[in-house]
Amino acid sequence: MKKQKYFGYSIDPVELQDIKKIGVLCSGLIGDVFMRVPIIEALKQRFPQAKITAIVDPAAKDVLSNHPDCDEVIILRRKKRPFVRYLFNNINRLIWLRRQHFDLFINLYSGGSSTTITRLVNARIRLGFDHTKALRWSNNLLVKTPSFCQHWTVALGKKLVPLGIGDNQIRRGSSFHITEAASQRAAQLLAEQSRYLAINLGAGKEVKRWPVTSFAELAEKISQQHGLIPVVLTNPGMEKLSTEFVEQYRGDCIKLPVLSLNEVGAIMQRCVALITGDTSIMHMAFGVKVPNMVLFTDTRPEIVEPEDCMHVACFIEDPDNINSCGKPSGTVKIPVNYAYQKFEILFNKLEKPQK
Repeated sequence: MKKQKYFGYSIDPVELQDIKKIGVLCSGLIGDVFMRVPIIEALKQRFPQAKITAIVDPAAKDVLSNHPDCDEVIILRRKKRPFVRYLFNNINRLIWLRRQHFDLFINLYSGGSSTTITRLVNARIRLGFDHTKALRWSNNLLVKTPSFCQHWTVALGKKLVPLGIGDNQIRRGSSFHITEAASQRAAQLLAEQSRYLAINLGAGKEVKRWPVTSFAELAEKISQQHGLIPVVLTNPGMEKLSTEFVEQYRGDCIKLPVLSLNEVGAIMQRCVALITGDTSIMHMAFGVKVPNMVLFTDTRPEIVEPEDCMHVACFIEDPDNINSCGKPSGTVKIPVNYAYQKFEILFNKLEKPQK
């Protein structure tokens, strides 16, 4: 296929008709993969007969393992230690991917070794953005890189324009499909007769974490007003945060052990709402459609907010924290009373009869 130039969105329609096998490179953190789920859904809608294989990091496998639009999930490790294991496993994976003879391979990651992987897989059509020399070398169908000052999933979706998929076909939000085993585990941990409020304290970056003392004070206000029992999620490697919450919270609460992604999703489905920061758990809440309030302490809401899930953003601009788009990012200094007012907005939506 003739290599497309940066602004070239045209592609022979006959080639699109022949697409039967699609590979999608979804390397990245768990939250990154959640944001790419609507891309896979749009691809399946456009090519319903095609088999879709997603390539992910080990931690993100469960994001797509049970998704009906994803036929196969392949793990490709980016972590290079131990190096011999990394090299052996990845060579075997790359040989397997190359033998699939994909008709279409889409690089939804763009960074790191993704360009080399894309080139080695050697699909008939290799689709990617155009902003680096490596991307222009590895792909034979290029799309002009959009601004990521808008919703990130929609921005990523612009990569699909040459395939006949427009912005209006890219959903803002995510999807997550929970296993029956995870639902049964959640039922063992939480009794049905109680009303629970899920609380997620952790985040990969400290700047995305609202203080535990503030979480505890907010949870007390909500419990006193609405009788909701806090259910504290425990993040791997951040167990001290949930322990600190229990020590500071004055009342009954439930501290959960470290659970799998599936089990966390099932727990959230048994809760009235979730309070969290901008983390992978936020994206999971969008996926399982749990009403949520998100504390945006270092990012802006508009780049991730869902269109199909009850959601309230708790966000105060920090004029001293300007992002790459020239807009103020959030601040971690969100007063508890302000957060409580935002939660009341969410709770009033919950209590309002649905038409």
